[in-house]
Amino acid sequence: MPHFKSLGLYSKLIEKVNQYEEKLLEKYSSDIACRMGCDSCCILESVFPVEAYVIYESIRSGEVKPEIMSKNHPGKCVFLKQGSCSIYNVRPVICRTHGYPVFIDGKVDFCPENFNGRNSIDSEYILSLDNLNSALASINLIFYGENSDDFFKRERIPLKELAEFVINK
Repeated sequence: MPHFKSLGLYSKLIEKVNQYEEKLLEKYSSDIACRMGCDSCCILESVFPVEAYVIYESIRSGEVKPEIMSKNHPGKCVFLKQGSCSIYNVRPVICRTHGYPVFIDGKVDFCPENFNGRNSIDSEYILSLDNLNSALASINLIFYGENSDDFFKRERIPLKELAEFVINK
Protein backbone atom coordinates (compact mmCIF):
# COMPACT_ATOMS: atom_id res chain seq x y z
CA MET A 1 0.00 0.00 0.00
CA PRO A 2 1.47 3.42 -0.90
CA HIS A 3 2.53 5.52 2.04
CA PHE A 4 0.04 8.34 2.35
CA LYS A 5 -0.08 10.45 5.50
CA SER A 6 -3.88 10.12 5.35
CA LEU A 7 -3.71 6.34 5.61
CA GLY A 8 -1.68 6.58 8.82
CA LEU A 9 -4.23 9.03 10.22
CA TYR A 10 -7.08 6.76 9.13
CA SER A 11 -5.39 3.81 10.82
CA LYS A 12 -5.10 5.81 14.06
CA LEU A 13 -8.77 6.75 13.84
CA ILE A 14 -9.73 3.09 13.38
CA GLU A 15 -7.55 2.20 16.37
CA LYS A 16 -9.43 4.75 18.51
CA VAL A 17 -12.79 3.44 17.31
CA ASN A 18 -11.66 -0.13 18.11
CA GLN A 19 -10.56 0.98 21.59
CA TYR A 20 -13.97 2.62 22.10
CA GLU A 21 -15.72 -0.59 21.03
CA GLU A 22 -13.55 -2.72 23.31
CA LYS A 23 -14.28 -0.46 26.29
CA LEU A 24 -18.00 -0.37 25.47
CA LEU A 25 -18.25 -4.16 25.16
CA GLU A 26 -16.29 -4.67 28.35
CA LYS A 27 -18.97 -2.79 30.28
CA TYR A 28 -22.13 -3.30 28.24
CA SER A 29 -21.76 -6.51 26.19
CA SER A 30 -24.84 -8.06 27.78
CA ASP A 31 -26.87 -5.01 26.65
CA ILE A 32 -25.76 -5.19 23.03
CA ALA A 33 -27.62 -7.47 20.63
CA CYS A 34 -25.30 -6.82 17.66
CA ARG A 35 -23.70 -10.14 16.74
CA MET A 36 -22.56 -12.02 13.64
CA GLY A 37 -25.60 -12.69 11.52
CA CYS A 38 -27.39 -9.54 12.67
CA ASP A 39 -27.35 -7.65 9.38
CA SER A 40 -30.41 -5.40 9.45
CA CYS A 41 -28.20 -2.28 9.53
CA CYS A 42 -25.94 -3.49 6.69
CA ILE A 43 -27.39 -1.09 4.13
CA LEU A 44 -24.37 1.13 3.46
CA GLU A 45 -24.23 2.25 -0.16
CA SER A 46 -21.19 4.53 -0.31
CA VAL A 47 -18.06 5.51 1.62
CA PHE A 48 -15.45 8.24 1.66
CA PRO A 49 -12.67 7.67 -0.88
CA VAL A 50 -10.09 7.03 1.86
CA GLU A 51 -12.24 4.18 3.20
CA ALA A 52 -12.81 2.81 -0.32
CA TYR A 53 -9.06 2.91 -0.92
CA VAL A 54 -8.31 0.96 2.27
CA ILE A 55 -10.88 -1.65 1.27
CA TYR A 56 -9.52 -1.79 -2.28
CA GLU A 57 -5.87 -2.16 -1.21
CA SER A 58 -6.75 -4.82 1.37
CA ILE A 59 -8.55 -6.84 -1.30
CA ARG A 60 -5.82 -6.24 -3.91
CA SER A 61 -3.10 -7.39 -1.49
CA GLY A 62 -5.03 -10.52 -0.56
CA GLU A 63 -5.37 -9.44 3.08
CA VAL A 64 -9.16 -9.52 2.65
CA LYS A 65 -10.99 -11.93 0.36
CA PRO A 66 -14.47 -10.50 -0.04
CA GLU A 67 -17.55 -12.21 -1.26
CA ILE A 68 -19.42 -9.87 -3.58
CA MET A 69 -23.14 -10.22 -3.13
CA SER A 70 -25.25 -10.66 -6.21
CA LYS A 71 -27.34 -7.75 -7.41
CA ASN A 72 -30.47 -9.59 -6.27
CA HIS A 73 -30.32 -8.00 -2.81
CA PRO A 74 -31.21 -4.32 -3.27
CA GLY A 75 -30.83 -2.22 -0.16
CA LYS A 76 -28.08 -4.41 1.33
CA CYS A 77 -24.32 -3.85 1.37
CA VAL A 78 -22.63 -5.50 -1.59
CA PHE A 79 -20.00 -7.04 0.72
CA LEU A 80 -22.58 -8.80 2.89
CA LYS A 81 -22.58 -12.56 2.48
CA GLN A 82 -25.07 -14.78 4.32
CA GLY A 83 -25.49 -12.29 7.17
CA SER A 84 -21.76 -11.66 7.63
CA CYS A 85 -19.46 -8.88 6.49
CA SER A 86 -16.88 -10.25 4.07
CA ILE A 87 -14.63 -7.19 4.58
CA TYR A 88 -15.03 -7.10 8.37
CA ASN A 89 -11.38 -6.27 9.17
CA VAL A 90 -11.47 -3.22 6.90
CA ARG A 91 -15.12 -2.26 7.28
CA PRO A 92 -15.88 1.48 7.18
CA VAL A 93 -16.10 3.65 10.30
CA ILE A 94 -19.91 3.80 10.26
CA CYS A 95 -20.06 0.00 10.26
CA ARG A 96 -17.78 -0.09 13.30
CA THR A 97 -20.04 2.21 15.31
CA HIS A 98 -23.55 1.54 14.01
CA GLY A 99 -25.91 0.41 16.73
CA TYR A 100 -23.68 1.66 19.53
CA PRO A 101 -24.60 4.70 21.62
CA VAL A 102 -23.81 7.88 19.70
CA PHE A 103 -24.59 11.51 20.37
CA ILE A 104 -26.13 13.08 17.28
CA ASP A 105 -28.51 16.00 16.76
CA GLY A 106 -28.56 16.79 20.48
CA LYS A 107 -29.57 13.33 21.65
CA VAL A 108 -28.24 9.84 22.26
CA ASP A 109 -29.18 7.23 19.68
CA PHE A 110 -28.46 3.49 19.32
CA CYS A 111 -29.97 0.39 17.77
CA PRO A 112 -33.41 -0.31 19.26
CA GLU A 113 -32.30 -3.90 19.85
CA ASN A 114 -29.55 -2.68 22.20
CA PHE A 115 -29.81 -1.47 25.82
CA ASN A 116 -33.35 -2.80 26.32
CA GLY A 117 -34.53 -2.13 29.85
CA ARG A 118 -31.59 0.14 30.66
CA ASN A 119 -32.46 3.65 31.87
CA SER A 120 -29.07 5.21 31.27
CA ILE A 121 -25.66 4.76 29.68
CA ASP A 122 -22.56 6.31 31.23
CA SER A 123 -21.51 9.32 29.13
CA GLU A 124 -17.96 8.03 28.62
CA TYR A 125 -19.46 5.21 26.51
CA ILE A 126 -21.36 7.56 24.20
CA LEU A 127 -19.52 8.43 21.01
CA SER A 128 -19.83 11.91 19.49
CA LEU A 129 -20.80 11.16 15.91
CA ASP A 130 -20.15 14.78 14.88
CA ASN A 131 -16.56 14.59 16.15
CA LEU A 132 -15.99 11.21 14.54
CA ASN A 133 -17.41 12.35 11.20
CA SER A 134 -15.35 15.57 11.31
CA ALA A 135 -12.16 13.59 11.89
CA LEU A 136 -13.01 11.20 9.07
CA ALA A 137 -13.87 14.05 6.69
CA SER A 138 -10.58 15.80 7.52
CA ILE A 139 -8.59 12.62 6.86
CA ASN A 140 -10.46 12.18 3.60
CA LEU A 141 -9.51 15.73 2.50
CA ILE A 142 -5.85 14.93 3.12
CA PHE A 143 -6.25 11.69 1.15
CA TYR A 144 -7.87 13.61 -1.71
CA GLY A 145 -4.75 15.79 -1.98
CA GLU A 146 -2.35 12.83 -1.86
CA ASN A 147 -4.13 10.45 -4.22
CA SER A 148 -3.89 10.71 -8.01
CA ASP A 149 -6.19 7.84 -9.05
CA ASP A 150 -9.30 9.30 -10.70
CA PHE A 151 -11.48 6.49 -9.35
CA PHE A 152 -10.83 7.75 -5.81
CA LYS A 153 -11.14 11.48 -6.70
CA ARG A 154 -14.83 11.74 -5.87
CA GLU A 155 -16.91 12.88 -2.93
CA ARG A 156 -18.21 9.37 -2.20
CA ILE A 157 -17.51 5.94 -3.69
CA PRO A 158 -20.54 3.68 -4.18
CA LEU A 159 -19.69 0.24 -2.77
CA LYS A 160 -21.18 -1.48 -5.84
CA GLU A 161 -18.76 0.50 -8.04
CA LEU A 162 -15.88 -0.35 -5.70
CA ALA A 163 -16.74 -4.05 -5.94
CA GLU A 164 -16.79 -3.82 -9.76
CA PHE A 165 -13.50 -1.85 -9.73
CA VAL A 166 -11.87 -4.56 -7.62
CA ILE A 167 -13.16 -7.35 -9.86
CA ASN A 168 -12.00 -5.60 -13.05
CA LYS A 169 -8.46 -4.79 -11.81
